Amino acid sequence: MSTDTSPTSTGEQPAVALPNRSSGRDVAALVSAVSVARPGAVAQVVETLTGPQVHGKDITELLQRIADLAKAVIDDCDSAGVTALQDGTPFTSAFTDERTLAVDRDQYDVDEGPCLHAAREGVVVRVTVSESAQAWPEFTRAAVADGMRAFLACPLQVDGVGFGALNVYSHSLDGFSDDDEALAVLISRIGTGLVAGQLQHHRSATLISQLEEAIASRAVIEQAKGAVAVVRRITPDDAFGVLRKVSQESNVKLREVAVRTLAEFGALTN
Repeated sequence: MSTDTSPTSTGEQPAVALPNRSSGRDVAALVSAVSVARPGAVAQVVETLTGPQVHGKDITELLQRIADLAKAVIDDCDSAGVTALQDGTPFTSAFTDERTLAVDRDQYDVDEGPCLHAAREGVVVRVTVSESAQAWPEFTRAAVADGMRAFLACPLQVDGVGFGALNVYSHSLDGFSDDDEALAVLISRIGTGLVAGQLQHHRSATLISQLEEAIASRAVIEQAKGAVAVVRRITPDDAFGVLRKVSQESNVKLREVAVRTLAEFGALTN
């Protein structure tokens, strides 16, 4: 893999192109090929990520399941984990062992490496130690010291927005195969679908909670409005105006004013 490092017209050296063994094939082609080559592994991925055991799991549990599954089905995988980006800052949200954390830290410390590139650029990265050294020399020196020789990273995206990467590490100098890449991509795609579903569930649950609160507030306000209208012998609209004026002048939410009003009327009638 050659890279053009001749000086530019400004005299500066251009960035070295990323050496990458990734097949570049689309997801359908990758999955189709690995389904023939390794049907048992594909079946395990589908069963693990679509079966009843994932129902009700929170996002942290889902990400851990993704990491554990990658280590279980990908040949030569010695460690796996999930890097997440929070406001651009990476952290390890799931890992199979302490070696995962060590290699992740190697990347975070120098702010470079395969998983960070995959997460930030939205591309699959598959490199051996020699290719990694060309792109990320500082990270590679640290990773080799931790015993890792090959790296595979798949971006994790929800609604087209990247939030992290699945990271797979190996002691093998041979690196990962096309089938390994296909399985990692399949895990990433199904896994991020689960994460998206959970995020949607939380958003829906929050919306439902807000709607329920709004309905409850409206009921209390209507009751207070009726009480004020009866006591002051004014129209419901004028009664609502009274409650709203008290709310604005006291800087208290309208629902709280309504609750207090009903409590006061209750005390008067007892």
